[in-house]
Amino acid sequence: MSTATVLTVIYAGLWLLLSNNQGWGFGVVFIALAVLCALSAGLSLPRVAWRFLPGFLAFFGGRMVLGGIDVARRTLGRRTDVKPGWVQHKLSTSSDSARLLLSAICGLLPGTLAARIDGDIMQVHTLDTRRDWQSDLTSLESYLARLFPVSKEAS
Repeated sequence: MSTATVLTVIYAGLWLLLSNNQGWGFGVVFIALAVLCALSAGLSLPRVAWRFLPGFLAFFGGRMVLGGIDVARRTLGRRTDVKPGWVQHKLSTSSDSARLLLSAICGLLPGTLAARIDGDIMQVHTLDTRRDWQSDLTSLESYLARLFPVSKEAS
């Protein structure tokens, strides 16, 4: 599938969700402009190993639910059960796409938020440094590394 086709489908899906499936006459113009802007900026889509998408979605969906439960428990609890702090996570993947997505969605895991990546180290703020935040990040990174393999040309 071409980049233009994929971008059109993604932008149309976003329009569908954000507009409540209304205003398509207006939306088609903006979808076309968004695709043209992306293509003129030289945007290229990363290589995706689609066979790993279901496993990633199952893992990530489950961790998001646990994150929501954790936030609710901490919010509704009588005493504050936190020991916040900054921690470092050593990145094992060299896939730029996997690293970018890891830093973007890390905040949806229970009690973590990525701040920046310096080389192979991702700075992470966690609500509870006593919790096993490392295994969540390592598992998420592993799923993303399989989903976005490093291309042979980049090696």
